Amino acid sequence: MTIGFAGLLSVVWRLFRRDATLLLPIAGTFVFLPAFAAALLCDPLPALPAGPRSEVAMEAWLSNVALWSQDNGIWLLLAELIGTYGIAAIALFLLEPDRLTIGQALGQAIVRLVAFTIATAAMAVPIALGLWLLVLPGLYVQARLIVAVPAMARHPALKPLASLRLSWKMTKGMDRALTGALVTLFLAQWLAVSPLLLADESLRSGAGNPLALALVDALIAAIGASYAVALLLLGVVAYRIRASKGT
Repeated sequence: MTIGFAGLLSVVWRLFRRDATLLLPIAGTFVFLPAFAAALLCDPLPALPAGPRSEVAMEAWLSNVALWSQDNGIWLLLAELIGTYGIAAIALFLLEPDRLTIGQALGQAIVRLVAFTIATAAMAVPIALGLWLLVLPGLYVQARLIVAVPAMARHPALKPLASLRLSWKMTKGMDRALTGALVTLFLAQWLAVSPLLLADESLRSGAGNPLALALVDALIAAIGASYAVALLLLGVVAYRIRASKGT
C-alpha cells in the first residue's frame, strides 16, 4: 500500500503528539531560543535596492551585505550550530535502537555533533540552490535528502556524505509523497511567517515598541523551530517506513 503526503503528515502529527512532552523542551531550548536570541542580537539584512537595480546599486548592496555578515554572522552561525545539536538530539532520542533518555540523547548529540553538522551543511547547499532557482526543485531535493539525519541517528557508523546517498536511495518511490508533504509544510510556515516579517520590518524601520518587536521576533523564531522539528519528524517517519520494507 502506497502512502500519500496526507498520510505522511498524519503519521508525523501522531508521532509528535505521542512524544510532545519530551520533544518540546529540547526544541524550545536548543532550536527556538538560539534563533530568538539571534533575531534580537542581529541587525536586519540590508534591503535590496528599491529603484532600478543597476550594477553599481547591486555592488553597493553586496558590499553592505558583506559588512553585515562580518558584524552578525557569528551569532547566526552559533544559532544554527546549537539548532543542529537540538535536532540531532531529537533524532537520536527517536531512532536509537535502545531507547535513550533525554539526557543520554543530548550527550550522544554532543559527541556526534561534527558529523551531524557536516551532513546538515552538505544538505543545505543543493537545497538552497534549488530554492533559489525555483522553490519546487529545492523542496524536491530536500525530500530526497530528508532521511539523512534520521539514518545517521539510527546507524552511528554512517558517515555524513554516505547518509546523503542512503537517503537518496531510501526515498526513491516516496519522492512525490514527501515533496507534497514538504510543500504543505513550507506553505503553512510561509503563510504564518510572512505577515510577521512585514511587521518586523515596520517595527525596525521606525520608532517601534521594543516589546512588540521582541514578541514578533519570538513568533518568527517559534514558527522556524516548529518547521525544523516538523521536517525532522517527516524524515523519521520516512526512514521508518522504508526501513520496515527492508530498503
